[in-house]
Amino acid sequence: MRRARVLSIALAAALAACSDSGGPDNGGVKPPGELTIIRLPAGSPPIWNPVDSFYAKKGEDRELRIYFDNGVGGPGEEYLRLRVDSPSLLSYPDGTLFQVGDSVLITVRVVDPEQIYFEFEPSGLRFNPSVPAELKIEYAETGGDLDDDGDVDGDDDAIEQVIDLWRQEQAGQDFVKLGAVTIEELDEIEADILGFTRYAIAY
Repeated sequence: MRRARVLSIALAAALAACSDSGGPDNGGVKPPGELTIIRLPAGSPPIWNPVDSFYAKKGEDRELRIYFDNGVGGPGEEYLRLRVDSPSLLSYPDGTLFQVGDSVLITVRVVDPEQIYFEFEPSGLRFNPSVPAELKIEYAETGGDLDDDGDVDGDDDAIEQVIDLWRQEQAGQDFVKLGAVTIEELDEIEADILGFTRYAIAY
């Protein structure tokens, strides 16, 4: 038990060193090959709506949710929630500012059903820094097995201390750590976002 505890502490220290904004990941930047995206277990439910869209409108609160399938073809447990409040929309991808009443079609797509990894469109859409869009992603379907090795142990606890939301501007490009809030009791990560791109829960 003592040896397992020491190994878990060592893993946590190593992960923290790699993920710290002042550490060797160059200020929270990693190429895809050096980032581990959290995976969903093979037995997790399929995603009910792996691609979904809604119209966000300046002057109205609106949101989109991605769900797991409930086993009978309907929405089950919530996987992702994107909320765009009334004043959140700032500018279109071409830089044109939103006016009250203007709207834009927003699409969220699961990049890989085996990973907690999403793509948001339209790329280049910008949100108000004073009232950004709010993103919540659940990782409860992992069952606590964050390293995907078939069991839940101290290594998974160590990983939960350092997972974050990482942003990737385009496929193949480096990821940038956002500094999101992890709510361990809810198995959830929350972040304010200012623009659209790809987002993943990773370490």
